[in-house]
Amino acid sequence: MTEAEIRTLMAAFGSAFRAGDADGVAACLAEDFTWRLPTGTGDPQGDVLHGKEAVRRYLRERFAPGSSAVTFSDSRMEILGDVVLLQYRVRGTADDGRPVDAHGLDLFRVADGKLRLKDAYWKQVAWPGQQRNPEHHT
Repeated sequence: MTEAEIRTLMAAFGSAFRAGDADGVAACLAEDFTWRLPTGTGDPQGDVLHGKEAVRRYLRERFAPGSSAVTFSDSRMEILGDVVLLQYRVRGTADDGRPVDAHGLDLFRVADGKLRLKDAYWKQVAWPGQQRNPEHHT
């Protein structure tokens, strides 16, 4: 795909996502799309969605009225061949009611006019239940 085609695909994906349009997002995805979410339970990889239909079901639930909402801002995109890096800031409320304010990075892979992978990472400023210790770096 050309850079212009990738930018058009990413714009369609972003517009549908911001509008809460699960079908519009799914239209940008390959059938075998994989989404590695930035959070999860019990697995260092986070929760993983496999396939376009799994993503559509997840987004319909996520975009449902009354669901906790997050906003994305300050995005910057870099295209490196078939890889797209998207940096952004995410703000909102976690499912447990805690505020979220983090920087994020999504790595996308594109092929044949569709998104094949979205691997999402959010900065974690403190481990759950711990105070931030500026002297402890890993």
